[in-house]
Amino acid sequence: MAPTADPYSRPSLGLGERLIRLLACEFSVVADCDKLFAALEGMLPHAWHRFPVSHHHRLEAWRAEEGYDLREDGQALEKRPDARSAADFLFERMHQIAIAALAEYTKIHAGCAAWRGKRFVAIGPAGSGKTTLMTRLLYEGFDVYCDDVVLLRRGEVLPYPKLFRVRWDALPLLPQLSPSARQRESGRDHLPLDPTELGFAWRVEPAPSAVVLFLERNHGGATKREACPRVTMAERIMSHSNAPAGGPRVWLEHVRSLIESATPFVLTLGDLAGAVSAIKAALGEAEAS
Repeated sequence: MAPTADPYSRPSLGLGERLIRLLACEFSVVADCDKLFAALEGMLPHAWHRFPVSHHHRLEAWRAEEGYDLREDGQALEKRPDARSAADFLFERMHQIAIAALAEYTKIHAGCAAWRGKRFVAIGPAGSGKTTLMTRLLYEGFDVYCDDVVLLRRGEVLPYPKLFRVRWDALPLLPQLSPSARQRESGRDHLPLDPTELGFAWRVEPAPSAVVLFLERNHGGATKREACPRVTMAERIMSHSNAPAGGPRVWLEHVRSLIESATPFVLTLGDLAGAVSAIKAALGEAEAS
């Protein structure tokens, strides 16, 4: 599949300036260091999305005698010692601002993908296999949107665009990854992965979900799929999500709207081939119901 257009990273407006979009936020990043921009480029998600921009921010990074002086909308931030750490700090700050700009949404720790137009979310704690599963699904004909965070509101799921974080110890489970991706040095405890760099389309837009899965680990074993009572699924979702600005009542309403429109299952995640089949079957059953 051909990569989609990339609205997150636009051409420079001038020397040392870059525009970056993350959902509702547009950031003007100004710096006097090509090395910092190069480091920043390696963190940007090249996803396509349709979402209105409502917030504008200016971030600055200036070389100083003892590192980099950083500023956000004119206010000084903490100094960073080198270009890489300055880029890391600015990008994490952009994500914090972008999430905060959507305070009316419930934030769920989940991946999100679709099969033949039917979307599902896969919820689970760290280490449950969300990223490994979502990466495998790229090679199984699924449209994969995110591996870590989805935003929920009014019955619609909005994937949050961020590079996938594939653990190094998960690479043996993903032989489909291109040699260039597998061999890329990141200097981190994970491999940052952009689906567009592997030739896949990456689209981020809100849509309803037909299925909601809760992942439980069964590493080294077989994958099993079981129906889950909606009340139980609601409890599990709330234990792996953050409340919106509207408080508990709105939080409950968001979760209720999801599980009323989506068929809930527990996916005991073992072998990935079995997981692919189980998810296709779940989506097929949801379509038939």
